[in-house]
Amino acid sequence: MGTAAKQGARVRGVACCVGATLAICAALAACEEDSAKPPPRSGSGHSVEEPEDDGLNVGPDDPSGPPPADAGGLCGNRIHEVEITDAPNLYFVLDASGSMLSPVSWRATRYDRVHEAAVDLVRNLGPLINVGAAVFPLDATDGAPCRAGGEVFPVTPGDPFADRQEGRTTTSRFRAATRVTPLGGTPTAATLTALTPKLEALEGKTVVVLATDGGPNCNSSAGCDAEGCIANIEQQCPEENCCAPSGPSGPEGCLDRGDTVAAIERLAASGVEVYVVGIPGSEFYGDVLDEMALAGGAAQFVSPFYFKVDDLDTLGNVLSRIASIVVSCELDLVDPPPEEGQTNVYLDEELVPYDAEDGWRWKSPAVVELVGGACQKLKSGRVGQVQIVSGCATEVAR
Repeated sequence: MGTAAKQGARVRGVACCVGATLAICAALAACEEDSAKPPPRSGSGHSVEEPEDDGLNVGPDDPSGPPPADAGGLCGNRIHEVEITDAPNLYFVLDASGSMLSPVSWRATRYDRVHEAAVDLVRNLGPLINVGAAVFPLDATDGAPCRAGGEVFPVTPGDPFADRQEGRTTTSRFRAATRVTPLGGTPTAATLTALTPKLEALEGKTVVVLATDGGPNCNSSAGCDAEGCIANIEQQCPEENCCAPSGPSGPEGCLDRGDTVAAIERLAASGVEVYVVGIPGSEFYGDVLDEMALAGGAAQFVSPFYFKVDDLDTLGNVLSRIASIVVSCELDLVDPPPEEGQTNVYLDEELVPYDAEDGWRWKSPAVVELVGGACQKLKSGRVGQVQIVSGCATEVAR
């Protein structure tokens, strides 16, 4: 994993910053140099002189006047620096076989829609994830349709701020790297086998999102009868067994169930969970995708065990569901508040009450955890800013 990805995704800013994909505004009293600082936590053993009243230090018992300017219009005088140190590695393995060129509208193919949904998720989650991607097959040609897939985007921290300069953000580079023209077969087993050493070497939690529209094939060592031949399964071959050694599909057209499941089991055994997503076109292979999902250690509780997508318009929601399972809502404070009971949390400048079940809570003196609806909102990517501010009495849910 690169140095950047090994480090926690640190996000900095000030309350007077403007929009971001997920701008966790974090800096100390940056808009007014003479803003008052709250005293340290009681019991620290230090005595602190009370600051002179400069008209900016509006406390919780003073209902008059606006909050100090350095809180960006929020109640308090200190915005805490936040560090995301446990962002998971979300690694896409995308089917780019020829069938992914099937049109779903006058302007988009299956691959276009999968690509669009993946890019949207990366943009929305920002610093909550590190992201990487591979496609399969990679560099296939008409004469060599079964080349194994490979990495096209190394694991990289998500965007901490909305840097809109084209080509410079993680999201824009991810979009460009994964924009490919589908061609060839579906060498799922060979691709996962080739990726395994790289995925096992990544630091932190790693999950693979495998999105496909069909059954795995491209194993020249395979052999099958008509029931295991993809061309026969999809009723695209009039012969008794299109995957016979002399048949038009040959052994590479056989459904490569065993080796694919084994490759996924090896990843799961090393701690890499595999989420299997079947998009339209994969209906013939539900039992195979179920077996793959169970092997990956990230199956749903009831059948279908894989994440079945019947309508590509819902793919974004499915990917968000997967992200909500693996993304954390814990926010580490680089500069914890010096005084208890004087901190509040805002999502897009909207107050989130202190509530251990549906708001936020202290996980430790330096870790804030969003819970319930607040956590789900953060994970959904519908939050532009998170601000953790001290200087006013904590608002508790009633």
